[in-house]
Amino acid sequence: MTPPAAREAAARRSAEVELFSLAGHDGLLREVNGAFARLLGMPAEEMAGWSLLELVHPEDLGAVVAGLAALERGAPEVLLECRFLQRDGSGVHLQWVARPVEGTDCWWAAGRDMSAFHRVLAEQVDLRARFDLALGRSTAAMWELSLPAGRLTWKAPAAALLGVGFDAAPDGVEGLAALVDARDRAILDVFVRELTGTGVAEAVVRVGEDPGVRHLSLRGTVLDRDRRDRPVRAVGLLLDVTMEKAMEEQMLRMVMHDALTGVPNRRAFDQALRSEWRRSTRSGEALSVIMVDIDDFKRFNDTYGHLVGDEALCSVARALSAVFHREGDLLARFGGEEFAVVLPGADHEGARRVADRIRDTGKSLGD
Repeated sequence: MTPPAAREAAARRSAEVELFSLAGHDGLLREVNGAFARLLGMPAEEMAGWSLLELVHPEDLGAVVAGLAALERGAPEVLLECRFLQRDGSGVHLQWVARPVEGTDCWWAAGRDMSAFHRVLAEQVDLRARFDLALGRSTAAMWELSLPAGRLTWKAPAAALLGVGFDAAPDGVEGLAALVDARDRAILDVFVRELTGTGVAEAVVRVGEDPGVRHLSLRGTVLDRDRRDRPVRAVGLLLDVTMEKAMEEQMLRMVMHDALTGVPNRRAFDQALRSEWRRSTRSGEALSVIMVDIDDFKRFNDTYGHLVGDEALCSVARALSAVFHREGDLLARFGGEEFAVVLPGADHEGARRVADRIRDTGKSLGD
């Protein structure tokens, strides 16, 4: 429940700024003003209780999580810029200044819509890509798509980007799908549907195999329609964004992993638990959580020093990581000498067996 002082402050700020939201350190929205709700295409009264991370574009989660972490560490304010997902699936760019609400576990954010600026920025990126094309660089390729037939025509050599022979660039959507990583083919399907439906679309897919996987950004827009307003021709760019994706993944890993032990951190645990709890509630599947504590760790630290204590924590984390083999299980450092485990699909008996293995692992480390 939002404290009265926070509600009063929220109402005052909501009247003063263009876009406003109030959230807790758990990432759940407490209040939003009408302008923010309308921008996302949702009723304001329905947004209370939503997780902020569910509204943020997946590719921008790392920056938002880093901002929330800074607030929890005591930062007086943070500047956030990210894309929010609107109800129709499109995105809007917002810039926020977020500050903690004194005497509460909440923080408020005032923001502004930066979508127009980012549209200009995207145009500059496209212009730079066309410049690369004019100079013969292989970071971008232009394409044209006949939507009724699904026929692709490449206006510049795309072989280097797609990793195929010089004259083997696919001449259709199905051929392009065959080159895309199997996990991303659904993304390509959505891209074509959005292009057909809204007239504009953007997606990032992977091609190639490890260690040479490349991330390619597809951007397209419909140019021609028939007399019934059905799209018949679209054009766009294929851009190599591998370096940008690598930087994003590295940042996300830094934000979601413990710097000392290398295992996921408390924030990753909280996010996984919320996600698995929602899934468990919908499906009726079991869900278990195990808390792990190192006995007498403070006395060990005081006796041998913090450097030896840090090494002990790393050894425990490595040993515990070896216990878990199922996809979806998550081991995280909860804080201090405490670790936590999320076990999707595990009932009480299953969790007890895992706990026994953890205890046996701890005994072997002690020996």
